[in-house]
Amino acid sequence: MKRLGLYLLFLVAAAVTAYGVTCYLRTRPPEDQWVWLRREFHLSDPQFARIHALHATYQPVCADHCSRILAVREHLAALDRNGGKDTPEYAGTLDRWEGVKRECQEATLRHLQAVAAVMNPADGSRYLGMMVPRVIHSDHLEPLGIR
Repeated sequence: MKRLGLYLLFLVAAAVTAYGVTCYLRTRPPEDQWVWLRREFHLSDPQFARIHALHATYQPVCADHCSRILAVREHLAALDRNGGKDTPEYAGTLDRWEGVKRECQEATLRHLQAVAAVMNPADGSRYLGMMVPRVIHSDHLEPLGIR
């Protein structure tokens, strides 16, 4: 009987601890992607400033790709809704879609290479190992972000 009481006390203590940890993790604000990048890849102040500048320079390029991708996707959807899937216009728009995706992917990969070149070699390789597959397998439905 005494052993059962100890087991129950242990279970209650574990449940209260689990509840407390869950509440803490749920209410903690998510880490900013820049804070994460700096911490994860051990960036010095000059490295961080250079990567931040590269990102700022690349933002307009990325925004242009995103707007062009959205326009082509919307045009494809409109053609599809209006029964224009078997038309030369649809085929041409599909070609534009592939071209814009390829252009976006190539530019993003060049940008990632530039970012990795600023990092220490081991961290740069790890960064590319994390980010390149995301770019290659992107469906171009949302931005990749830096995290």
